Amino acid sequence: MSGKAQSVLVYSAQMEPIGGIESHVRELCLRLAEAGKRVTLLCSRSRMEPGTRQMLQRAGVALVLNETQWFSASPSRKWLWTLGALAQLSVRKFDVVYTNGQGRNPATVERWFRGRTRVIHHHHMSIDADEVRHWPPAYRDSMRTADVLVVTADFIRKRMQAALGRQDVEVAYCFSRKLQTTARVPDAKSPVVFGYFGRLIQGKGINWIQRLSADPRLAGVRWKLWGSEAHYKGSDFAAFGNIDYEGSFTDETGLRAALAALDCFVLLSATEGLPLSLMEVMGAGKPWIATAAGGIPELAHDPNSCVLVGLEDYERVVQVCLAMEARIRAGQIDHAAQQAFYETRLGERALLVRWLALLEGQR
Repeated sequence: MSGKAQSVLVYSAQMEPIGGIESHVRELCLRLAEAGKRVTLLCSRSRMEPGTRQMLQRAGVALVLNETQWFSASPSRKWLWTLGALAQLSVRKFDVVYTNGQGRNPATVERWFRGRTRVIHHHHMSIDADEVRHWPPAYRDSMRTADVLVVTADFIRKRMQAALGRQDVEVAYCFSRKLQTTARVPDAKSPVVFGYFGRLIQGKGINWIQRLSADPRLAGVRWKLWGSEAHYKGSDFAAFGNIDYEGSFTDETGLRAALAALDCFVLLSATEGLPLSLMEVMGAGKPWIATAAGGIPELAHDPNSCVLVGLEDYERVVQVCLAMEARIRAGQIDHAAQQAFYETRLGERALLVRWLALLEGQR
């Protein structure tokens, strides 16, 4: 089928201005369109930025987006909108349908096409016992019956197999963006910049960053945070003199500026799938410190540049940060090796081959 103009429906439960799955969906649509696929993007709740919309439309991606406040106001209204959109799309023939997200709407899309169009469901999140207990029955059923079930890391594949009793679970990494930045070696008088960008929620270890920023042993480190105000507001960092809250960004320009400003990315999450933020950091050649949550250990190819920590020992985290600061000041981070790993395992070319194989039934 690779020689034909395959028609692909890409369904996403939501498209926020910024986010990991939003970045993946955008890049997936763009790369498939460039590969000659006829792509339609269906979304049950969209707050897509105008620049993203224009980018997709220029690439030839057809957009079917719920951007109305009324239909987005409740789960039931989003479900009604999704049913109406599926009815309108029923006049078109799709060769394959990609879905992501949890809950009623992705399950509805899967059931709509079940038995007549090949469906690939992408579970892009982590998986633990509590999450499995809260899966809606319809969502559990859709994962069991989807023609192809894809997760984002081998760690998650094993858990998914156990949770569903389904052995044919596939692994494919999410698309991310490689943005070139210039590596720097801070002089003795300049701070080394550690930081984080993403959602400012409790599960991302923001409280750990606050505590580390106040530790006098880490006086040579300056912390920068970017993110939307969810559980934390900018004012929550006012009492921490060694933290700069830089606001949020929604476009590639903002991401590039954040990557350029950082010497090391810090992600102290309690749970994770396989974070796109770490992939984008690696694409820029930057080192990171992160918890060994979810599939993160699969990215830890170099103990100098990719350091795993636990959240049970604060002193261990401090020592890891101090050692990373020293390596950065000594110019001992192999930025080229970080980017080479990204290109080989996480880059656009490698992932396009994998996703095309899944879409075309060549897994």
